[in-house]
Amino acid sequence: MNRSAIVALAVFSLTSTVWAADVVQLIATGDEALTKFDLPKATLAYKTALRFDSKNYDACWRLARALADAGTLEKDDAKIKLLLIEAQDYARGAVRLNPTGSKGHVFLAVVVGKLALYQGGRTKVELSKEVKTEAEKAIALDPKEDLAYHVLGVWNREMAELNWFLRKFAEVLYGAFPPASLDNAEKNLRHAVELAPRIVPHHVELGRTLLAEGKYPAAREELRRALQMPKSWVTDGYYRKLAEDNLKEVNRHLH
Repeated sequence: MNRSAIVALAVFSLTSTVWAADVVQLIATGDEALTKFDLPKATLAYKTALRFDSKNYDACWRLARALADAGTLEKDDAKIKLLLIEAQDYARGAVRLNPTGSKGHVFLAVVVGKLALYQGGRTKVELSKEVKTEAEKAIALDPKEDLAYHVLGVWNREMAELNWFLRKFAEVLYGAFPPASLDNAEKNLRHAVELAPRIVPHHVELGRTLLAEGKYPAAREELRRALQMPKSWVTDGYYRKLAEDNLKEVNRHLH
């Protein structure tokens, strides 16, 4: 190898090392921004990291999460869909990059589940199958993946509350109606709470499920607990508002 080739190789190696360090720093910057609830800064940091390294799994699933959170906080339906479609692309990319990583699967389940809420009945049921599959893959890869249990809990509640027509459609799609129930929803969400007791959304969705089951005192307790917890994530304000709205409904049943 001649001198110029050796120099070029050394420069390339050094540049690659610098880029790798930059990517690690950018991901850390994004994570730090989220501790301060600065979602735009976190999103920009993760996107920049992927410009340096488009195949970085950690940046990919984190960006999917950030975009999903942005969709949760957005008010305009058209913008929500665009954010979730973009989030879906990155979540699928994360799964392709690392099929054995639980985070890609769990955030793909989250994003597809959120997208399902903006679809018609039949499409919503079709998407539900992937939500369940991806959440179960995440749990198989990491049994302590609390968000995957959260997703399965909400999936059970949504499927259990389908009308007759959509239940029949689901039976065709799944081969038989899946073993979805409010009881399973409660069990999954309680497990999510056990794994991560300080996560506000786990308590809120458990409270909503208890409300759906007609367990009003328990629902009130869970929703009140969510409202008393300190903010720990950027979307906690959204979930607190959800808790307040559901608590009003609980109180109407108890008075």
